[in-house]
Amino acid sequence: MKLNVELVPLLLLFFSLSLCEIKEDDLDLERQVRTMNKPSIKTFMTKEGDTIDCVDINKQPALDHPLLKDHKVQTEPNLHVTSFQRTSSNAKSVEFGLKEPCPTGTVPIHRVTKEDLIRAVSLTDNMIENIKYGGGGRTTIYNLTVAHDQFSTHNMWIETGPLEHISMIVVGWTVSPQLYGSTLPHMFTYWTGDGHRNGCYNVLCPGFVQVDTRMTPSGPLCHSSTYGGSQYAVTLHIEQDRNTGNWWLIVTDQKIKVGYWPKELFLYLRNGSLHIAWGGIGIAGSNGFCPPMGSGHRPDGIYEHATVFRLLHWVRWDGKSLPPSDKVTEWVDRSNVYDLINHRDSLYGTGYMISFGGPGGYCKL
Repeated sequence: MKLNVELVPLLLLFFSLSLCEIKEDDLDLERQVRTMNKPSIKTFMTKEGDTIDCVDINKQPALDHPLLKDHKVQTEPNLHVTSFQRTSSNAKSVEFGLKEPCPTGTVPIHRVTKEDLIRAVSLTDNMIENIKYGGGGRTTIYNLTVAHDQFSTHNMWIETGPLEHISMIVVGWTVSPQLYGSTLPHMFTYWTGDGHRNGCYNVLCPGFVQVDTRMTPSGPLCHSSTYGGSQYAVTLHIEQDRNTGNWWLIVTDQKIKVGYWPKELFLYLRNGSLHIAWGGIGIAGSNGFCPPMGSGHRPDGIYEHATVFRLLHWVRWDGKSLPPSDKVTEWVDRSNVYDLINHRDSLYGTGYMISFGGPGGYCKL
């Protein structure tokens, strides 16, 4: 279901996202693993048990995509927004990424295993006016208890095109044992250029081009907020480089330009986007129960009680960042397991803000 809006829709919804085509055949999975894991200059083992290979920036898996055959890696974006003014919020910024950077000329690539691809397949089965050239916001992070076959995300969408051929970029944080084999909150990305016929999470298929030497788009977030207590947050920004058309992912807390999605990947994101949205997704497990979202509590107007997305903004043609207008659309799934409050600019001096989430529950209607 899609909502027609004049400017920016605020969404809290359920939908399943398609991944790149990954066959379950064992031999084919092994072939994909060999193809995706490139020779490394240096290798790290994180404390979470992940293997990170430092791969030549010009030989990273993203460039195996047939549409990127002649693509030249862009190492610096030409953007208007790379940082945000500090506000009165006392939420601490989450620090993540490798403690030691990869050597110059290489980027950190999460080593893909056959189990990663199998989990991704399992997750897949569950799941020209007012043009916007980017957007973002700052969201608080919680460590949720999520069943193995559930999926809880907190993110922003940039999307354009008819539903059957939609082009979409999604960025945020998630707790997904199926995707990561872990119950920790992780940063995540997702893209599709043609109605979920292509695309994938993170770097589980060619497409997203990494340039930073420390950070991957799937890194674990080691600090999390507590209900009524300390708050931890991450500020994410996506913006299209007007010169190249590439869509850049920026972690503005640390001023890190993680990488970009080349414009060639998308049917309908070649020149800005018509829609931007903020909110969450809860995907039910096999028992029909949706996972907790946000802090696991419904928003009640108190900053420390529910996940918030603040400093919501979109980027105009001239590079100016603007808050959502009054003509937004708010949507909450009718299963009534989550809720959303649109605070607009009224609270805490933290810019345009929403709070959302809930405990989850039976959601198969």
